[in-house]
Amino acid sequence: MPKVLRRLQAIRLTRLAPNRRPLIEFFSKIPADINALLQKLDLLPLFARPPKWAM
Repeated sequence: MPKVLRRLQAIRLTRLAPNRRPLIEFFSKIPADINALLQKLDLLPLFARPPKWAM
């Protein structure tokens, strides 16, 4: 399990904010193997968009 968690920690939330105004927020590119792992663990919906608390 620690290896899986370590790989999931590589996913980053990126915020584009010119003039300190949030314009867009998105996740960093998720590699295909991690994407398949998220789908297998049924966690893919959690990474469809950033959570409200992160915005």
